[in-house]
Amino acid sequence: MKTQITKPGGHQPHHSEEYKQQAVARWQSSGRSAAKVGAELGIRPALLFRWAKAQRDRQTGQATRPARRLEEIEAENARLREENARLLEQREILKKSLGILSETPRRGMPGSKP
Repeated sequence: MKTQITKPGGHQPHHSEEYKQQAVARWQSSGRSAAKVGAELGIRPALLFRWAKAQRDRQTGQATRPARRLEEIEAENARLREENARLLEQREILKKSLGILSETPRRGMPGSKP
């Protein structure tokens, strides 16, 4: 019976900024996949992608997600409520028109009784 060796829980290695920069530079300059470079370095490929994105964000001076002001959020909320009300009204109109069009006329059609 094989036993599986697991890493002790709760311990995440901390990599320095210099190490992260070197790892991303090695990956990007090598032309190889993140999986291959990550395997050489003993890290997951997703970590390389995350480090590369963080470096790009720092270089461009933008945060991961800019904070939105309360006024912007309230304005968007009001716009979406208006759009929702308009769409509900359109749906009701379409449902009524479909009901009218699907009814069979009572007079004037062949086979109908006056």
